[in-house]
Amino acid sequence: MNRRDRRAGAALAPGIAREQEDRRREARRREHAARLTGAHTTMPIKDMRMVNKWLAIAKEHDANRRRGGVSWYMLLLLGFNTGLRVGDLCRLRVRDVRGRERVRIIAEKTDKMTDILLQVPVQRAINAFLRGMDEESYALTSRQKGRKDGKERPISRQRCYAIIKEIAQKAGFTEHVGCHTMRKTFAWNFYQTSGDLAKLQKVLNHSSQEATIHYLGLDQQAVDETIEKMQTMV
Repeated sequence: MNRRDRRAGAALAPGIAREQEDRRREARRREHAARLTGAHTTMPIKDMRMVNKWLAIAKEHDANRRRGGVSWYMLLLLGFNTGLRVGDLCRLRVRDVRGRERVRIIAEKTDKMTDILLQVPVQRAINAFLRGMDEESYALTSRQKGRKDGKERPISRQRCYAIIKEIAQKAGFTEHVGCHTMRKTFAWNFYQTSGDLAKLQKVLNHSSQEATIHYLGLDQQAVDETIEKMQTMV
């Protein structure tokens, strides 16, 4: 390598180093997001008694919450009954759910339309809670305002995770939890009701049935059930 090539290489080095650092930073961000949401590690709540316990804890919190505080019950109500990802839940406005039979939203992650029917009791609960609120307000409003414009903003993913973690602790739920706990619980309930993976795949906007099987942990469950049936070698 001649002197000119060495000088050119030295000039490129800082740019390469910055690019590598950007990649490492993005990898750390993705890893943090995966831990936060629990997309790959959480399991659904399979026992409806536990689901009802979570809802009761959320209602008790809301009965004593400070004015303007986020509703734990509304978070669970929407999460358990729509199967939306937490990013999409946070974007929902009052006009998207109050007085509606269906929730229609373009999914942030897939850019696909999600269209979910709301059961009548869920509609009634949403309408009662959001009665009197401005239709442009977020359904899950944060007490914190925007730093620059002072405008209302929705709760963050981090706040959702903190709420879910606290509810799980109060309920004595020992499985790993994350923001995907609600979505996976919806998916599990849907699958147990229908037994139809193709329909569930469409509801979750998954690219394949294999992705849906892995998401619900059905592959691991099948392995576990087979091992339980095996002859014990002790």
